Amino acid sequence: MPHVIIEYSTNVAAEIDISQLVETAHEAAIATDLFNPDAVKSRAYSCADYVLGTGKINSFIHICVRIMPGRTEAQKQLLTNTVFEAVNALAPQVGGLSVETCDLHKESYRKK
Repeated sequence: MPHVIIEYSTNVAAEIDISQLVETAHEAAIATDLFNPDAVKSRAYSCADYVLGTGKINSFIHICVRIMPGRTEAQKQLLTNTVFEAVNALAPQVGGLSVETCDLHKESYRKK
């Protein structure tokens, strides 16, 4: 744990290396020291079909970091802020960047 799930508009791939985006978010999550580094799992998905507000923003990255319950609000804020700052430094030209930290539902989560 955690799962770092990145969604991005397809045009972001023309601006930054997506492998670097995944690595940057992954390393930022590890840098918080909240998790065993071997437990962090990161991936990215391109979104070809999307609408962004009134068109003033033409690209986006949204990151959801899904974690098991039990972390404090301060730890969640640290995780969110650390990932946000790292990705924003990599991709300041991307119009919309958002990061959220969400608890998984422990009772319905299973893993091997």
